[in-house]
Amino acid sequence: MTDPIPPPSSQGTSGRRAAVWSGVGLAVALAAGGALYVRSARAPGPAQDGHGLHDEHGPHDGHAHPELPAPKGPRAVKYTASPEVLRHTDRAARFAASGDAKKARESLGEALMLAPKFAPALLVHVCLALQEGHDSEAAEVLERLKAEAPGSPEVALLEALRERRRAPDAGTWQQAFRDAWVQLGRPDFRQSELLPGATPLPPDPALVDWEKAAWARATSDDTRLRLALATRKLEPEQALFLLNQVPRLEDPDLYVAVRDALRGEALPESEYERARTVFREKLEALVRAHPRSMQLQLLLLLGDTESGSELTAAEIDALEKVAALPAWRETSFHDGYVRSRELLREVGVPDASAAAMAVSKRVLGERGTWILRTRNVGTRGSLSPEGLKRLGRITRDIGASLVRQPTLVERMAGLQLVRGGTQDMGDEAGRALALNQIEALEQTLKTFNQTALERWPVAALTEELLMEITRDEVTWLEGFVAKAPAGTAKARP
Repeated sequence: MTDPIPPPSSQGTSGRRAAVWSGVGLAVALAAGGALYVRSARAPGPAQDGHGLHDEHGPHDGHAHPELPAPKGPRAVKYTASPEVLRHTDRAARFAASGDAKKARESLGEALMLAPKFAPALLVHVCLALQEGHDSEAAEVLERLKAEAPGSPEVALLEALRERRRAPDAGTWQQAFRDAWVQLGRPDFRQSELLPGATPLPPDPALVDWEKAAWARATSDDTRLRLALATRKLEPEQALFLLNQVPRLEDPDLYVAVRDALRGEALPESEYERARTVFREKLEALVRAHPRSMQLQLLLLLGDTESGSELTAAEIDALEKVAALPAWRETSFHDGYVRSRELLREVGVPDASAAAMAVSKRVLGERGTWILRTRNVGTRGSLSPEGLKRLGRITRDIGASLVRQPTLVERMAGLQLVRGGTQDMGDEAGRALALNQIEALEQTLKTFNQTALERWPVAALTEELLMEITRDEVTWLEGFVAKAPAGTAKARP
């Protein structure tokens, strides 16, 4: 059954924690020897093909994953407050992160009226002032925050961020944050007690009905389609709505997303046969409309076959033709995200950017490559040495096409296929290269995870991040954690 998606706005910035990292950190669960959350990594389950990790339901496909174990060592000072103060602070952080400054200030005022020295609320206040360009206010609140959290790296980063934003050539928020973080020696904020989300809270009653309200306001099926794909848990009528939309879908990405959303038990059993027919007929039509798309051809060939079963000679011949196709997919991940965000904003979704990324996460939930890997396992023992090398070349070439995609999920899935294919080919140098690339990406993520960037309640940070990672996630990540130029000073937190 598909994992439920958290609401776009809950627990401070944790809605973004799940949705922002739709791409960043989604993929390491596919990597050998390690895995990630939407920002980190724990092995998702037993290896099924000798070349990587999957759980019993198939590939990890862009839904929430567990975080890496917390770094060892003493935890930071805990900042305690009454439940009412925590709730107001949480709301302020949530509104600040999603760009609603008016509501953020209202909630912040409530929190600070009750607890004027509560450091996590003061941190949100600084972030909000920086976001709005109120430099003198940010400086004044920073002094108060330093008094309550002396020596904390979070405060040091905010001071450095403020200085960079004041410069005439300030550049983007992302660059300013990165430069400040590097200057401080790349501190690890994953266990921060100052940043939002440090204290788990029950669901905010003020947010319970946002999905129903947005659904009622939606006037088009295109908008309701995105709302259903972004929802925490599909209601039966929403699942049926999605199924009924399939025949009209012309966008392959939306087809893959709906197929992902309706996996498992989302539909009543009485609809299973109709769903199989509807999805098959639409897939055949999409393949005709997009004959260059390797993803669609692979899904048509293997998507409904039994995992782990032996590939037939005809299927291997067909796979060879699939591997020769020029493109993995012919759609734009970035354009799909932007369109979803636009539609969700129109109906007042509290954090349309995070909700749009929740939709885009489902686009990465394709099944074809996972089935290919499991069926390779069931086939290897029956092939001649030349036959095994042929299957290896096919698998490697499909993986190489995936490696060229912009998202980390696809890059890591592609590298796993390349690794398995080169192993079957007896190409030890190619296998070693793929392993080195996997390990390098894992290390990049491990370093980046230390920023806990999704917990910083500055809307511009995550807005810029989302736009960048939907264009070219891997390049952006590698640039973000690249070594600082020689001579960069490290400030003492």
